[in-house]
Amino acid sequence: MLPRSWNPDIAKNEIARCIEPGLLGFYTHFEVTEVFASLPDHAQPINIFTILVAEERLTDAQEQPRYLNPERIVLRSHKGWSFGIKRYLKPIAELVPSLDDLCSNGTWHASGHSLSVAKLVSIPAQFVPAENAGSVPINRVLKNNFWSGSHIFEWVDTTKTRLKALFDDPPALQELSEAVRKYVPIGLASLSDRLGNILVQLPVTVIKSKFGEMRETGELTIDIAWHPKAPPRTLRVLCETEDDGAISGFNSRNLDQPQMLLPMQDGEGLRRAVLWDEPNGLLLAASGEMSFIRSIELAMQIVGGEPRVFSVPNATGGFDDYRVGVSPRPIKNIVGDASSNPVREWRQSRIYREEASRLRQSRAFKQYLPQSGQQQALHEEAIEDVRFLIRQHGQDATWLWDPYLSADDIIKTLFHCPYADADLRALSDAQGFEAEQSSTSTSKTRFIEQQRAFFTGIKSNWSGLRLEFRARIGMAGWSFHDRFLLFPATRTGAQVWSLGTSVNGLGKQHHILQRVEDGQLICDAFEDLWRQLDQPEHLVWKKP
Repeated sequence: MLPRSWNPDIAKNEIARCIEPGLLGFYTHFEVTEVFASLPDHAQPINIFTILVAEERLTDAQEQPRYLNPERIVLRSHKGWSFGIKRYLKPIAELVPSLDDLCSNGTWHASGHSLSVAKLVSIPAQFVPAENAGSVPINRVLKNNFWSGSHIFEWVDTTKTRLKALFDDPPALQELSEAVRKYVPIGLASLSDRLGNILVQLPVTVIKSKFGEMRETGELTIDIAWHPKAPPRTLRVLCETEDDGAISGFNSRNLDQPQMLLPMQDGEGLRRAVLWDEPNGLLLAASGEMSFIRSIELAMQIVGGEPRVFSVPNATGGFDDYRVGVSPRPIKNIVGDASSNPVREWRQSRIYREEASRLRQSRAFKQYLPQSGQQQALHEEAIEDVRFLIRQHGQDATWLWDPYLSADDIIKTLFHCPYADADLRALSDAQGFEAEQSSTSTSKTRFIEQQRAFFTGIKSNWSGLRLEFRARIGMAGWSFHDRFLLFPATRTGAQVWSLGTSVNGLGKQHHILQRVEDGQLICDAFEDLWRQLDQPEHLVWKKP
């Protein structure tokens, strides 16, 4: 039994145990892929991401280190930086000694050349189900995890100080990730928390497994095939069904044959099955969460019928003619078991109410519908909601993107960020001011002058304020319409809220404040426009 407190010695001892022939596989070598960066002020290249994969090769030959990219990878925004990808093959007997050297000396040089690594921390091992078991994020950096799954041991860069320039520049990280993917299927940008780490992957190849379900009876089906060199041994199959936080079905039996049916209670929810090697205390397979289709609704529709035709008067005094095909409503038919859980609709209703309440409390979704005479009160409430989000998520950075943004709006929002030296940015298109002027260039110049005058009139000690306000002037960048509150660097990645209206109109008319699905894409778009608006004429105000 492994002790609760994990450390590098435990990790190395467990790796040494797991690579014994026949336990997880019959490994002969381990393949190393290093993604590294060369920096102007570093004598040695630094580790971006390194993965070691245990493999079974038919020959004893070693593959000498080689570069996968013919030319160094360079980024437009990081002058002096260059990146490379190195790959080589080593005998499996050298795996643990290489990790010993890493832990003792803080340097990785299994290739014969030193790769500078940060101070790494060994974290407890994990088992990662196969990619066909559903979406498993870490599979974006693992190699060929298609069969029974892999045991993962990881040494983690907990501070990532040397890589801060990449984290502060998401478009550059995306550019690097796309360049790396041309040579190896490693998604760095989508799993940036792994940057700086060294990862050991031990794929389970001693057995291949497949999980399924008998549609008629609901029994779990298990099919296994042992490696030709491995004598079959008795395993334990366990399966549970979870529904709404409760376990609605469970069963466990010994598996000592290639195929087996495991009876399961006919309950709602998602299933997860595992194969457990009891004598060795190891997982050999896991299904991931499974759900099975029991009924399908088909819709048949007759194409044709009399079309809808109509003519609409146009500006020239004539008519524009339109013709729209009209068909009867589709005929629906259910194939399979159409029976429903008697509590499903009630449960979904309750879950919806709980989720709606949670979203309102977290401001992930909030609707503003002011009544007559209540616009100002609701405006103040909406402004306070924005400040709440800044307090919740703006520890490192808050960006505000609004075509009508003014100094007054910034003072109501970004000035209330309580975090010293947080990266505060504001981006405007000066549209509200421009609409009142006759000349676009003149109006935007006057806009900047007025905003600067507004800020100059403020009496403040500017404590902890690091804010920059830019506006689109001339032909640079592009005109924009949507309004966003962006937090590019939270603990869970980029998070972005759509405001639904400009800051000056929050709460004064119907609009919806809601968190968007993929905040990183919007942060990348903001960063792209921000870079294009980097000339002196674009700067409205900056502190310090």
